[in-house]
Amino acid sequence: MLNFIWQWILYLNEPIHVANIQRHFGLERKESPTFKNSTQCATTNGHSTPTDKLKEVSTSSSDGESSESDLDPQHYVIHNYYWYWIFKFGTTLGEEIFYASVFPFWFWNIDGAVGRRIINIWALSMFIGQSLKDIVCWPRPQCPPVIRMENKWALEYGMPSTHAMVSVTVPFSVILLTANRYEYPVYIGVAIAFTWCVLVSTSRLYLGMHSVADILGGLALAALLLPVLLPLVDTLDAFLLTHPAAPGLLITTTVTLMLLYPGSKFSSAKEDTAVILGSSMGLQLGGWICFQMGSIRGPPIKPPYSIIWPSYEMLGLCLLRTIIGLITVVATRAVAKSVSYATMRRVVSTLRNRDKLTKEDAQDVELFVKLGSKLLTYAAIGIDVVCLAPAAFRFLNIERPTFHTEI
Repeated sequence: MLNFIWQWILYLNEPIHVANIQRHFGLERKESPTFKNSTQCATTNGHSTPTDKLKEVSTSSSDGESSESDLDPQHYVIHNYYWYWIFKFGTTLGEEIFYASVFPFWFWNIDGAVGRRIINIWALSMFIGQSLKDIVCWPRPQCPPVIRMENKWALEYGMPSTHAMVSVTVPFSVILLTANRYEYPVYIGVAIAFTWCVLVSTSRLYLGMHSVADILGGLALAALLLPVLLPLVDTLDAFLLTHPAAPGLLITTTVTLMLLYPGSKFSSAKEDTAVILGSSMGLQLGGWICFQMGSIRGPPIKPPYSIIWPSYEMLGLCLLRTIIGLITVVATRAVAKSVSYATMRRVVSTLRNRDKLTKEDAQDVELFVKLGSKLLTYAAIGIDVVCLAPAAFRFLNIERPTFHTEI
């Protein structure tokens, strides 16, 4: 039985299935001599190897993209731009820029209580997914026959697809966390969540970034995690929001998770994990600070609540909060990035003066600086989103009236 399942997994991992999906949606490979010599999709025995990945790094430009790749239009033809733009939009629903925009918007304009719970589910599921990538070490689909439309994540492993995971955990947790909190037709929310999931998952196949097995693995893992995490989020949120020991435990847990992350070398997956855990830590710390300062006191009435459709004035205030909030986030990121990097460097200089470091120790130190500065920077951004930006809104008299009630 296990052998049968394993054979099916290997079958679904074959790149030909991804190539067939791409052809179905109007992508066609155009062979060229330069592609044959490209380092972007170098393979051995049908799959990329760790050695090949090191070669890819060494031949990459400073921004992480290979000098020759499928992104060169001469390597493929797009016959149907409708699907191209649909799937380009779909893949952004699982990327950093989307969550960096939507999560702050949610806290500033919709519901902080639901936002904190979603953040917990998102961070834990992403940590598990990213860790499994560097444990399983399955390469992304071989190209050719696949056309790889993105370079951003090309150096990461593919199994499981974290895009597929968050396409389940985020939209469906929103539905499950708001179904008893607000009065609205839940079936519409379920339809939107299902469409979201299908769009994001299919977009990763269309762009040639994952095999069918990667996608199904991500969906299955998310389906297993969601029933486990959802019953815990209310208790976890109450503890992180109100308990005096919450900040210390939160910081300790975050640092421990980063130390437990598999692999001793720097990788883009590890960097992304530092961003995710740092953001989550900052958002939860911001909530704790707001509660201790009395900015969050609890609701005067119990749910469910009626949804108030926004007036023009409410829409204007929503837009104003978003613009001002994003300005504070950009400013916080710039300051925190400089300060955290300088702090990490100062710590490193102290260690170097005290101990004579070997070459391997020096590499570990660089990893410490990169990941530490990422963790601190995004923690500061999280605190800004939940604590500092709302304080600015309150000063300008544009804050959301229900912000104080969301426990």
